[in-house]
Amino acid sequence: MLKTSSLPAPQRLRAIHPLRTALATGFALVGLAGCGGGSEDPPQPPAPSLAAPTNFTYDLSFRWSATPGAARYELHVDPDGPGPLPEAKAADATASNGTGFSYRPIGSQGYTGFFYDQSAASLPLAARINATYRLRACDANGCGSFTAPIGNELSYQLPSGRVPIFHSVSKDGLTLAVGQPSADVNSTVAVFTRQSIARPWQPQAVLSSGNAQFGINLALSDDGNTLAVGEYVPSPDNLTPYGTRSYVYQRSGGTWHQQAALTPSSIPAECLQPCAMAGIRLALSADGSAMAGLVNFYSLATRKYTGGVVVSTRSGVTWSQRALLETGDSLVELMALARDGKTLAVNQGARRRGETTPSFALVFAQQGDGSWAQQARIPVGITYFVDIAAGAYSELKLSDDGNTLAVSASNWPDDTAGRSVQAADLACGALSSDGYYMALFTRSGTAWQRQAAISRGYDGASSWALARDGNTLLYKNSLFTRSNGTWACP
Repeated sequence: MLKTSSLPAPQRLRAIHPLRTALATGFALVGLAGCGGGSEDPPQPPAPSLAAPTNFTYDLSFRWSATPGAARYELHVDPDGPGPLPEAKAADATASNGTGFSYRPIGSQGYTGFFYDQSAASLPLAARINATYRLRACDANGCGSFTAPIGNELSYQLPSGRVPIFHSVSKDGLTLAVGQPSADVNSTVAVFTRQSIARPWQPQAVLSSGNAQFGINLALSDDGNTLAVGEYVPSPDNLTPYGTRSYVYQRSGGTWHQQAALTPSSIPAECLQPCAMAGIRLALSADGSAMAGLVNFYSLATRKYTGGVVVSTRSGVTWSQRALLETGDSLVELMALARDGKTLAVNQGARRRGETTPSFALVFAQQGDGSWAQQARIPVGITYFVDIAAGAYSELKLSDDGNTLAVSASNWPDDTAGRSVQAADLACGALSSDGYYMALFTRSGTAWQRQAAISRGYDGASSWALARDGNTLLYKNSLFTRSNGTWACP
């Protein structure tokens, strides 16, 4: 087993961008959970008694309502949407090959499905980004009517509005940035736009810096007109430390221009020179005028890591670093920036592969004079496992105003400092057998407290969402809603 603690920062912390992974496999979601796809038989004549499945959606995973009388479901895939390639029935997923279509029930009235097709990676990005999908119900007599074709929507539709699944999607879902890694010295970021949710994506721009590590993390403003791109700067020799750089691009009309290229202007005192830097995540405020960059600093002299967040702001067209928020932990992996750009959450400590340090969610808030200060240090069970075979990752998400914080947490049953969840702490049922749950914290003035703990088991970072107003939580394909400070169970 690979011990990630023995790896240098770039290898240990540069997790594959989830959107890049999804696009590389035709928006495939790996993690098949129970088979049940259609057979390999040729398409059967329609069975008029079976209606088309209803409420068919696709946002990383398929969802639909059960069709009365259906014995199974078939997924048909057009790999390039409006392009010339034909639509075909998706093969069944099997445990041996891990590809194809599978699905499982959600409760008694719905299903969730997954599709993985590695061959789609051979298609150009501009083609596979527009793949479409149709579903139909079947029984012993044949198959019924198809749903209308849909694409993979990169945001969740919640009662208070859409929530982008990835930082590289605009709020309206009409601008998308995708990193395109290359083995040579010219990795690129492709920008796509569309006229409406129902229209196909069209390429708008390809951005590059000439560096093979360009585009390792991305963030878009709400209107899609400001794009932040992270870049790992390799060492030219064995003596010079590696670094990190963030580019900011601005769109005017349909043209993108580089507005800034930023490197941290200060480093933690604990990172004795030579001090290497690895940027892990980027986030932009809604209007694109504030940027937070999660950075791990590594001293080549002491061989110790120090985590921090670099906050930069824009005045007119000029960007400058406003703060370096130090976490005091050896590593940081998780960060959330409120859309108003005034509240930020980051992890301190975690249960990692081969090591465990007491974990907290640190909350920083912008003060009236523009400076930043730590507002809270909340004990909560944070897990960040990484190895060759698999991983388990906690995540932090903030409401737009920064007053609600959701943490996908793990129970630390022997902990006595607030990371152990008891039966009395849980809403909506008992603790899941794997010990994972959602911890929901709220702020009143400057004080934070846990409002609810809801357990349905582990859910990947891109599979759950907190509504922009903080009043709805999408978790394990179910919606939990808050009214007057109380969370209701579906």
